[in-house]
Amino acid sequence: MLSSSIRSTSFLLHSLTLRFRSISSFPQFIPSDHSHSDSSSDETNTNSLTHSSQKQLNRFTVTETLHNLSTQPRVALSFINQLNQSGFKHDVVTYMSVIRLLCQYGIDIKLYHMFMDVVQDTNEELFTFNVSDLFGALVDEMVEETRVRGSTSLVRAVDVLVKVYASVGRFDEAVDTLYEVKRGGLVLSTRACNYLLNQMISWEKLDMFESVYKQLKRKGFVPDVYTYGILIKGLCRKGCLNEASDVFKEMSEAGMDADCFTYGTYIDGLCSNGKADLGFQLIKSLRESNEEVSVYAYTSVIRRFVKESKLDEAESVLLDMKSAGIAPDVVCYCALIQGYCKNRDIRKVLALHEEMESSGIKTDCVIVSAILQCLCHMGMLDEAISRFVRYSKSGVFLDEVTFNIAIDALCKLGEMEKAELFLQEMKNRKMFPDVMHYTTLINGYCLKQESSIAFELFLEMIRNGLKPDVITYDVLAGGLSRCGHFNETIGILDHMQAYGLEPTSVTHSLVIEGLCKGGKVIEAELYFNSLEPKNLDIYAAMMNGYCEANNTTKAFELWLSERTLVTKRTSCLKLLSRLCAEDETDKALELYKALDASDKGSCKIVYSKLISMYSRVADMGMARRFFDKMIQKGLTPDAVTYTMMLNGYCRVNYLKEAYYLFDDMKHRGIQPDIITYTVLLHGEGRQKNVLRISSEIEQTGLTRDVYCYTVMIDKHCRWENLQDAVNLFNEMIDRGIQPNTVTYTALVCGYCSMGYRQHAVTLVKEMISKEIEPNSRTMIALKTIKAKKLKLRPRGGPGCLCTTKSCISVISFTCQPSSSSLYRDKATENLSGKQLMKGARVWSFDCWRRLVYRKRTQVAGGRVEA
Repeated sequence: MLSSSIRSTSFLLHSLTLRFRSISSFPQFIPSDHSHSDSSSDETNTNSLTHSSQKQLNRFTVTETLHNLSTQPRVALSFINQLNQSGFKHDVVTYMSVIRLLCQYGIDIKLYHMFMDVVQDTNEELFTFNVSDLFGALVDEMVEETRVRGSTSLVRAVDVLVKVYASVGRFDEAVDTLYEVKRGGLVLSTRACNYLLNQMISWEKLDMFESVYKQLKRKGFVPDVYTYGILIKGLCRKGCLNEASDVFKEMSEAGMDADCFTYGTYIDGLCSNGKADLGFQLIKSLRESNEEVSVYAYTSVIRRFVKESKLDEAESVLLDMKSAGIAPDVVCYCALIQGYCKNRDIRKVLALHEEMESSGIKTDCVIVSAILQCLCHMGMLDEAISRFVRYSKSGVFLDEVTFNIAIDALCKLGEMEKAELFLQEMKNRKMFPDVMHYTTLINGYCLKQESSIAFELFLEMIRNGLKPDVITYDVLAGGLSRCGHFNETIGILDHMQAYGLEPTSVTHSLVIEGLCKGGKVIEAELYFNSLEPKNLDIYAAMMNGYCEANNTTKAFELWLSERTLVTKRTSCLKLLSRLCAEDETDKALELYKALDASDKGSCKIVYSKLISMYSRVADMGMARRFFDKMIQKGLTPDAVTYTMMLNGYCRVNYLKEAYYLFDDMKHRGIQPDIITYTVLLHGEGRQKNVLRISSEIEQTGLTRDVYCYTVMIDKHCRWENLQDAVNLFNEMIDRGIQPNTVTYTALVCGYCSMGYRQHAVTLVKEMISKEIEPNSRTMIALKTIKAKKLKLRPRGGPGCLCTTKSCISVISFTCQPSSSSLYRDKATENLSGKQLMKGARVWSFDCWRRLVYRKRTQVAGGRVEA
């Protein structure tokens, strides 16, 4: 059904068309600062003017009316608006009359729109003249007015025209405008020149900027302090730091003193060129000279240090800022918070945020988004949602980006109903979901394998006038392929091309890997073979797909056929990991050699995987070879790598090498963890060494876990120290550590080996009451026991050996990271092996339960009989 829906949609969806209408800027001229009554009165007067003379509107009547209204700006502006609505077509004379009034009123924003209309009317559809005609008339009037009155208000119009040209990137016309004004004998406007130069920097016209500045100076332009600041900014943007420094000398020669704006611009330029240290030194020297330093200068240094990941230096600048009595603003804190978010240091992030708010600085959506994103990247999705709700209730403005982060977190948690509610909340706040929000929701439903709902959202997005982008199609195609919907995936790709979007290598990779994850390896191969030409990304995707499908043989064969895949490091590492996990030593070694010969060489992950594999297959010669090579490459092994080596040595009973390596580990300053000590305890057979290691654990302050306790209990049981074993068992319970099946089995085997069957039976009953299932070894130990006639009299009195904690709360045990489990399981899997007898019949858990709880139980001679 989904497939047919997609196909029909692919061919029946109509193209969405948008109609644009050109609207003049004149309707914006209605003033908003007068009262309703005045507006009504002005409108009435204007309507009477236009209606009474509509048939006689011409150049003369319009210019005469505007001239008469020169002292009534509101009426004049309303009249201008009525002219536009009546369809009156201006010529140069009437337009100049409007410009003259606006210059007189000082309404620059309306002047800007008037000139923009003329500049953009290249085909003369709205006007009977072009911008050159208008400028010529403007210059003539300026010259005449200056000759008669000695000054002119029309200079404002020239400034605005230059601004219009510069804002649309027409710098040649802007420069010509200034030169033409100068040729008319008029003085160049410093404000217009500064704006022009600054816009050239913004548009990265740096060579033109420097040339125009020199030409303007030759034509009599007199720079002010802001001009010099702009000049410093442009030179720093070009990387000419020495020339920028010389500007201060030029200012001094011109009799001008640099201010905090100029210094701040120079410090920002230093930071932009990677000279944050020099910028901070300049700040300190300015403070020592009692010069004013702006917050902007401090912010520039902080942001640069953050960009270079020098967070300690960035924070020292913030502290220096506070000590100087300059209050940091939200931008300073935002830069630091974003830096710590990048480093995933959430504690520091929250501490800085709390410090900021306690200083009276309100947080904003940018900071909130950074915090939420950091929490999501750290896997703290619930905390991210909780904080989003808290910020929302506190009145902080949250924008569309912030909402999308929260929606994405809910999608990853699988809480799609709440995600839909957040989307509705956006709409309630007059924020309209865009392609990004719909794509996030589609991805959420794809992650939940609810591809039909994801497709419905896709259709809804199109119905709402939103055009899906490549990312949207990638997400949907990837989701459908992971669900095993091959035909539907192809339908989406057809729809994508129908919309004028071509699938990228990312699209193809998502489809191939998704099909393999969805169990459609054959279809993935068909799709892979249909792609021509294939790039390395597509080959890597197919290799990843084989790995996902646990078909390392085909993955390795594909790598052999395309050796350049070695440049796709992530894919090769995935393949190496799979080969090592399957103990494919020869293939793993061949892949390693290729990786080692590549440009980037082998990395720490490669060596760790190989060391783990060879330790597991008991080839400690090869394991040691890669361990030594890892060190030769300048890569320091961590505690996990050392522990894997120690585990390997202990398994082959090379205890001397194990202790040598253990001493080397501590000599290098790498602190052994409890798993390292557990491996040594498990491998050591001599009692005095075990006790020495146990003592060292206590001295280092490490906390024993269930595995360490299990190994110690097993050791004491083997040494027939049952009292010490029971004491350890009780100690771990007192510390809140739940014994597992292996722990109970070790103690059960200890009881059985000493002939204490009744104690063993009691302990197994306790296991069952705690819903801890006995394993086969537990049952074998009970089945094969031969009660000893000798009665043990422990120091604690009769019966003390079975004084285990009878009331143990069932708690969940959190496993260690996967890297640690490589050797943790091996450290405990063979416990109590000596107590098990070959050929014994294994009792199932259900059989034991029926035996223990059988109503008719007969106790005789200290034995339990059915």
